[in-house]
Amino acid sequence: MLGRGIPVPLHQRYPPTTMRLPRFPPIRRLAVIGLAALCGCQPEPPIKVGFIGGLSGRVSELTVDARNGTQLAIETLNSRPGARYELRSHDDGLSADKAAAVIDAVADEGDAFAIGPIISTVAKGMAPEASRHHLVLISPTANSDELSGIDDWFFRVIPPAGPGADQMAEAAIARGLKSAAVMAEWRNRIYSESFTKRFDARFQALGGSPPQVVRYETDRNPDYAGIATRLLASHPRMVLLVCSAVDAAIVSQQLRRLDPAVQIVMSSWSANAQLLQLGGRAVEGAIVMQVLDLDSQEPAYIDFRKRFIDRFGSTPSQAAVLSYDATMLGAEGLRRRTGSQSLRDVLRAPGSWPGLQQPLVLDRFGDSVGRFHLSEVHGGRFVMLPAAP
Repeated sequence: MLGRGIPVPLHQRYPPTTMRLPRFPPIRRLAVIGLAALCGCQPEPPIKVGFIGGLSGRVSELTVDARNGTQLAIETLNSRPGARYELRSHDDGLSADKAAAVIDAVADEGDAFAIGPIISTVAKGMAPEASRHHLVLISPTANSDELSGIDDWFFRVIPPAGPGADQMAEAAIARGLKSAAVMAEWRNRIYSESFTKRFDARFQALGGSPPQVVRYETDRNPDYAGIATRLLASHPRMVLLVCSAVDAAIVSQQLRRLDPAVQIVMSSWSANAQLLQLGGRAVEGAIVMQVLDLDSQEPAYIDFRKRFIDRFGSTPSQAAVLSYDATMLGAEGLRRRTGSQSLRDVLRAPGSWPGLQQPLVLDRFGDSVGRFHLSEVHGGRFVMLPAAP
C-alpha cells in the first residue's frame, strides 16, 4: 500500500520485467498456442470393457461366439452419439486356476465392467476376486445354481440352471421316458453336477428310475464310443447330455450307431449352431433346452441377427445374443447412474432392462429371472416346442 486505503498501482507491485512472457519465434508461438488449444479440446477417453473367456482350445466355440456378440455390441454403441467404448479381451483358458490373475489384469486396466466368464467353474473362482476389486462381472452363460443368491459383484443374463433341469425332467416324464442315463462333462462340474442332481431329483419325484451318470472330462481325450456304450448299458429310454455342442455332436453319432431309437436330450450348454453342423442327422429329433428362440421375429433381434451375419459370416448362437444383451446392460447401467451410485448399485435396483428378444429382469442378487424353453432339432434347425401349460 502507498498509504492507508490507497491501492498500489499494478505496474508498481509487479515490475514489467516480471510480467513478460517468454519470447518465442513466431512459428514456435503458433505451435504453443495450437498445443494449448488441442489440450483443451481432447475428447473423453473411451470406456474400457473387458471380455473374459476361454478363447483357445477345442471347445472354444461358445466363447468365440460370445466374444463376437460383445464386439458387435461395442460397435453398436460406438455408432451412436455419446460415450466411446473400447473392448479388451482376456483368455482365461477355461481354468479356474487363472481366476485371480485374470481379474487382477482386468482391474489394473481400469475396465468399467467385464463380460464373462463363460463357464460356471471359472465364474465361481472369479466372482470373489471381482468383489474384492469392486469389478462388475456380467456373465452371459454361467448359470450353475451354486452361483445363485450371493451378495457379490457377479451378475448374469441367463436364468439359473435348476429350473431348466426341472423342466427337462417334467418334459421327459410327460413323453413317457421314465428311464435315463446322463453324460456329464466334469471339468465344468459346478454346472454339470448341480444340473444333474436337480434333474435326478425331479425325475425320480415324478416316477422316473434313478439315472445312471457317466462322467468325463473333455480335455482328457475321452473315448466317445466307450462312453456311448456305458450310457446305453442299462437300455435307457433317453440319454441326457450335459456338455458342450462339440461333445454332444460326437457322442450323438455314437449313440445313434448303437441305438437309433434312444431319445437324446441336451442342456442349454449344447444349444449352439455347431451342434447342428457337426451332429448332422445324428442330432435330428434331439430335444434341446434353449434360453432364446433363435428364429424369433422380434424386430430388434432380426436386426441384430442380420448385422451379426454380415459382420462375422455365421448365424449367432445363444451365447452371442446373451453377450450382446450383457454388454448393452452394462452400458445402460453406466448411463443410468446418478450421483455417487456405482454400476453395481444401479444393476441391483428393481426394474427391467432392454433385451433383443425380451426385457431382462434381475433380482437383488444380480441373478436373471427368466424361464427356459424346449426345442427339437428338425431339418437342421432348432424348432421351438409349445410351452407346457
